[in-house]
Amino acid sequence: MTDIHRTSNGTSSKSTSKATKDESLDGKDQEDYKMQIVWGNLLAHLIIHSIALYGLTVVIWRCQLKTIVLATALVPVCVAGITAGAHRLWCHRAYTARLPMRLLLALCATLAFQNSLYVWCRDHRAHHKFTDSNADPHNAKRGFFFSHVGWLMVKKHPDVIKRGGGIDCSDLLNDPVVYYQHKYYYQLSLLITFFLPTYLPHYLWGESLWNAFILVAVTRLVVEYNFTWCVNSVAHIWGNRPYDETIDPGRTRLSPFSFWGRLA
Repeated sequence: MTDIHRTSNGTSSKSTSKATKDESLDGKDQEDYKMQIVWGNLLAHLIIHSIALYGLTVVIWRCQLKTIVLATALVPVCVAGITAGAHRLWCHRAYTARLPMRLLLALCATLAFQNSLYVWCRDHRAHHKFTDSNADPHNAKRGFFFSHVGWLMVKKHPDVIKRGGGIDCSDLLNDPVVYYQHKYYYQLSLLITFFLPTYLPHYLWGESLWNAFILVAVTRLVVEYNFTWCVNSVAHIWGNRPYDETIDPGRTRLSPFSFWGRLA
């Protein structure tokens, strides 16, 4: 997790490390850059996707209907935490919300397990400011796989670290919901993302812990992941561009329904 600190004037500070460079935003040739695989992340995604495949082909036929309904219902809950919460509320400040609603959206976003609200919003602001450049965390010009999930399996491009580090995120840290959700993100995720979805079906209607973990915790997570990742990949390949024909993000008639209103 990124180390952040709130200063007296509400700004944030963080440390970054040097790395080799590639083509910069101004197009000047620099040192060659090669993507470095983060093997832990790669292995984690291989494992959870394998578990999800097992859940959708084997476990789903062995568990109770209530468990299937819960796993299915939690997918839009997770997506809402990202779209209505991390994306619209905190990243773009499209609307305001009182504390109870912010807490609820933070809970949903934590259940989605797509990094802390602070990190998610910082990366997404970098994506909008430097769209389809080296400073874009999920640069679509690197291909479908990279923009869909590959960017989570490699170290960030140096331009992402350099340019993203200069984006003002002080407003995020001034919200105690975001600040403490980031500070205790892993503890909260262990409880909300994995423990409760596994234990509650077992406690409430006697589902086996194994079935609940496979289907409600992991398979639900992978399905939700791929729904939201499609915004970075699918939406950058298909669709029209009514506002700017020079950019990669596209809009289709199905986009607002498929991505719960989140188009970029």
